[in-house]
Amino acid sequence: MYAMKLASLRRRQLILAGLALSGCLMPGGMARAAPAATAEEVVRRLVDQVWRTLAESGVENVDSESLLAVLDEGADLTLLGRLVLGRYWRQANARQRSEYLRLFRHYIFQTFVQRLRQYTGPDLDYGAERFQIIASRRVDERDILVQSRVDPPSGQPLRVDWRLREGAGEPVIIDLIVEGISLLVTQRSEFAAVLERGGIDGLLSELRVRITQPA
Repeated sequence: MYAMKLASLRRRQLILAGLALSGCLMPGGMARAAPAATAEEVVRRLVDQVWRTLAESGVENVDSESLLAVLDEGADLTLLGRLVLGRYWRQANARQRSEYLRLFRHYIFQTFVQRLRQYTGPDLDYGAERFQIIASRRVDERDILVQSRVDPPSGQPLRVDWRLREGAGEPVIIDLIVEGISLLVTQRSEFAAVLERGGIDGLLSELRVRITQPA
C-alpha cells in the first residue's frame, strides 16, 4: 500500500515537473516569436503606407507632414534623434532639446526622400515582388532586426534591414540599414563632427541650413 502511494506521488511529481518545464519553455518561445512577427508587420505596414503616399503625390511633390505622419506610425523619430545625439543629449538644455528634435524630424524627412528617389525612380507601381521580408531575429533583449529586400526599377536588389525596439505597445523602428550602412551610425558620426566644432547650438544652426535646402 505504501509502495503504491509512493509510486503515485512520484508520478504526480513528474507530471508537475513536466508542466513546470513546459511553462518555462513555451511561453518564453512564444513571447520571443510574437514580437518578431509583430515587428515584421510594423515594417510591412510602414512600407505599404509610404508607397501609397508616394503614389498619390509622387516623390517630387510629397508633402512633408503627410510623410512624417506615416513615419511616426511605425518609427520613433524622437528616440532615433536622441540615439543619434548620444552623450550630447545629456548636455543639451530643454530649449536645445526641443529645437533639435523639431529640426531632426524635418532633416530625417529630407534624408528619407533623397533615398526614395534613388530606390524608386519614376516608377511608383508597388507590388509584393518589389519588397520582400526575408527573415527576422532578435538582436538583444530589447531590439529585433527585420531583414528585407527591395527591388528597384533598375539595378541589383538592395538589402534593407530594419532595427526595431520593443516598448509598451508595438515595436518601433529606430534604425534603417541599407546594404550594411546604418542611418543611426552614419548620422551620429556626421553630427559628432559638427558638435565637436560648434557644440549643440552649432549643430542646430547646421540643421537649420540643411532643412532649407531642397530635398
